[in-house]
Amino acid sequence: MRNKFFMACIVLGLSAAVNTSYATDGIAPSYKDVINNYIDGCMNGNAKKLDKVLSDDASVKIPRADVVLVHNREGLIAQMKADGATHQNCESKYEVLDKSDAIVIAKVDFKYNEFTQHNYITLEKNENKEWKITQVCRFFEDVKPKAEAMPDVTASTGKVGR
Repeated sequence: MRNKFFMACIVLGLSAAVNTSYATDGIAPSYKDVINNYIDGCMNGNAKKLDKVLSDDASVKIPRADVVLVHNREGLIAQMKADGATHQNCESKYEVLDKSDAIVIAKVDFKYNEFTQHNYITLEKNENKEWKITQVCRFFEDVKPKAEAMPDVTASTGKVGR
């Protein structure tokens, strides 16, 4: 009897371990969830969150004059971990530019006081039907100060009372 009980415990323990290691919530994050996690990861320096939404071969491309700088996923995550959790003082918004069942292209803007960073991101479904970011193209735009209204000024010669 004791051996049967011991065997039953082993079988239950092994099946619980196998089920736990393969268990998922059954619902893959939507592309909207991935975009929101990308925004949160960038704005809060959350390397773990960003790591989950980037594909293994993801790249970030940034134009600098007539050269394009390319950063791979590993370098981006390593730099973010080195910098630590840094909260960006900006506002964010995104819009989906186009989508299909397998690919989504979205524009994510981070607006700072002095400039706006435009991120054009490409999301693709991987072989596990999960949305992952495969490419980010990042552009920077200076924010132009609003022109102040000029007061009405009449030209004068500087001579008074003739």
